Amino acid sequence: MTSNKIIGFASIAFGILIIVFSRFIVFPGLEMMLGIETLVGRENVNYRPDGSYMYTNPGAMAAWILTVSGIGLLIAVVGSMILIRNKPTSHSWSHNEASSSKPFSSRSIPN
Repeated sequence: MTSNKIIGFASIAFGILIIVFSRFIVFPGLEMMLGIETLVGRENVNYRPDGSYMYTNPGAMAAWILTVSGIGLLIAVVGSMILIRNKPTSHSWSHNEASSSKPFSSRSIPN
């Protein structure tokens, strides 16, 4: 297996895993890194007395989940493009034949 095939299959697998686990990447991954107020907006977070919180803007979280899923889809598409472009081509002529042929005519160009 060539390195391009390995990269292609790994990219497809990684992209699919990102899509499948996008909810878990946003919760708690991005939430811990960026903070819930950054993700949904400060005005959309209600803190409870016990220290927990609720957010009132599920559309913002859906947008973040879709963004992460879109990145996963892009990675999977790039991986499949690597595999498609890696297919061997069959030519009826060899490299030596192509390099020995003369693409231009041998007649001289008038001044």
